[in-house]
Amino acid sequence: MHPSAIYAATVDSHTFATFRALVEAIIPDSPVSATYSPELTAGAADLCIHEYMIWELDHSLSLVLGFGLTDIPLSCSTAGLLNVGAVHLAASRQLQHPPNHLLWESGPFSAISRNDRISVLAMLEQGNIDPGVLPPPYRNDLGFTRYMIDFLNRQTMFGNYSEWSAYGTTRLRTPTERRLEYFPVSWKQAEYPGVVPGYRALLGYMLTIERKGGESTIV
Repeated sequence: MHPSAIYAATVDSHTFATFRALVEAIIPDSPVSATYSPELTAGAADLCIHEYMIWELDHSLSLVLGFGLTDIPLSCSTAGLLNVGAVHLAASRQLQHPPNHLLWESGPFSAISRNDRISVLAMLEQGNIDPGVLPPPYRNDLGFTRYMIDFLNRQTMFGNYSEWSAYGTTRLRTPTERRLEYFPVSWKQAEYPGVVPGYRALLGYMLTIERKGGESTIV
């Protein structure tokens, strides 16, 4: 089995659905029109950025336990954080739209509208929830909760506009084993031409220097 498929098979379906809903809310797709091709209207979920987020949370973050760093997969607990937030928003009657009850069992966060998902992120970031109801390691730690919500927002944007999706079938391998398989779709969307050779040193700026007597002035 391909390494990407092996890792994907280990991810809990509830976690997968929750992160897909997350990136879909932060960077939604655009309606297909006669002006833009379907490729240029793709959102983060279309580019599988939810897989990137799960990978990052399970491989790139560490928690300080005792006297050292300990690698603890965080995707499942973070999905739980978002789902608890969605339940709280619904229980406090702050939802803007009725949830999809067919999806509620798969995960409350994925069952609510995109706007309500953003409201959940804002609520958790602002600490407008009893920290005692949050799942470990977020329980009674609003500081860590705020950090994670900020991370989810920034990392979704970073993953979407990086070259990660273009690694294709190698995207879930270790960084040294990834290979670009095509030009990144998000680079086309942003009209970024791609990597270009850099200069070895700054060659300086064009300046005009006026010298009068023993003094010089840059103008």
